[in-house]
Amino acid sequence: MEQKATKQFLCILATCGVLIGCQGPSGHKPDVAKLAPLPIQQARAYGETVTGLFVSLVDFEDTPDGPSGFDQVEYFTIGPAGRTGTRKFVVNVTRTGTGAMAVTLGPESQLIFTSPDVRNLAGYTLLTMALHSEALRDDLQVTLVSPSGNWTSHRTLVTAGWNNVLIDIQRLASVERFNITRVRELRIAFAEAAGDVTFNVDDIMLINNRRRLEPTPPGVTLAKRGLDYELTLPGRGAKPLQLRQCADGLWRLDRHQAAVRLAGPGEELSPGRDDLRLMGRRKVGRVAVVECNPIRLRLINTWYFPTRAGEWASLGIRKIRWEYTFYGDGRWVTGVRLNNAGGQEIALAALLLGESAAWDDGAVGDARSEVDFVGPVARWNYMWAAPGANRQAMEQAYMDPGHIEVLMGRGDVFAPGDANHDRFDESQGCYFLQADRAGHCRFKLYPGSTGVHGAVFRVAGRWGGKVSINVAGLAVRIAARLGDESVLFVVPAHITRPTRIEVTGKVHADRR
Repeated sequence: MEQKATKQFLCILATCGVLIGCQGPSGHKPDVAKLAPLPIQQARAYGETVTGLFVSLVDFEDTPDGPSGFDQVEYFTIGPAGRTGTRKFVVNVTRTGTGAMAVTLGPESQLIFTSPDVRNLAGYTLLTMALHSEALRDDLQVTLVSPSGNWTSHRTLVTAGWNNVLIDIQRLASVERFNITRVRELRIAFAEAAGDVTFNVDDIMLINNRRRLEPTPPGVTLAKRGLDYELTLPGRGAKPLQLRQCADGLWRLDRHQAAVRLAGPGEELSPGRDDLRLMGRRKVGRVAVVECNPIRLRLINTWYFPTRAGEWASLGIRKIRWEYTFYGDGRWVTGVRLNNAGGQEIALAALLLGESAAWDDGAVGDARSEVDFVGPVARWNYMWAAPGANRQAMEQAYMDPGHIEVLMGRGDVFAPGDANHDRFDESQGCYFLQADRAGHCRFKLYPGSTGVHGAVFRVAGRWGGKVSINVAGLAVRIAARLGDESVLFVVPAHITRPTRIEVTGKVHADRR
């Protein structure tokens, strides 16, 4: 049966909509003539299938040479023995195609899936499924069962509506006696459900998502494998940095991850790495790539701390949010936001870096402490510059970015990360402005005492076409358009005197 599933292994050139054959983990070349068109739809719905290396375990669709969507429900049972629950085929709530499965699980019940085909997970990095939840929950757990041992995932966050649940099966390599080549069952449960939980399931797949994410700035590379990332940065050595999920479910940037230590009233800071006890015992992490372009790479790493089990009132819960911005010249800017609203009282909060950095308050050092913390929010912004001749100049330009005079544009708009309201966003290491309704932005940069080299600008505007950028009479040809339609560009020259810059373009007709 496993050979039959391997024949369904696909390689999809999603950008062109071309379906072609490729080798799966076993090296077997699939029979292209028997491939159904549905996986193209899956590739469009699930971003991690971009590599084209995946196999569908169950999709609840009717195919000429396979079981019907209705019959695929029989791959699932409710367990353990004596527990309550139901499952049925539905056509009204699906992620892709025309069929899915509706499930109701009683407390301490599990949905158990037994694959009729694939038991060998070697060669894959992710187990994925589409799950539609009626509510926001943080207690979804997936267990994989082999003859010699079991493995259970971290608690996973699901929001109301459809979720692409991603389980990193690379974690199986560290499980003693687990047989990755003979996985017998997949079990789905909500660990802290006090009553019945109703949800829908669609498209359970195995994916090999190893790939390089591009484009990136010169000297910066980003690769993804499973749920983790590898980074190479200018001046940081040849060994890649690992952004990995740790045993507590939170992602950390290995040796460069700042430590957070919190203390309550009358307490002193504890030694060692993180001390997050005051944030609560429940933790869920998420990482997102928010920008990947020739000018910079931006990642957001969020640590969530829900206050109650199983279900959250909103996404506005307690969290620590790390925003990493990487530039090709070796600048690495980090913005940290701690939100303890509704949590235990914090009297002292400290951030320890392990190496010296330039901070947004104009100081250089390797740590920050909030003594007599009143909260509930703390903010820190700092920058590391790559070692070398320009390091001190980069640090000085970050701490003393000068100021901007707006000649044309919105003078009342500032970036959320602009700590000093000088139009320099310390959380991203760039200047920020917004064009007027007609699509014009003209301003003059007055650099700090030592000037600025490689100044980066983000100009917001609802442009509908090409944007022209002019710096002191010279055109800037390299720019990136971001998801919010703002434009991002860098001035490679060393600016030491007041410099006039203009950004213009046509706006959308309905947004004037």
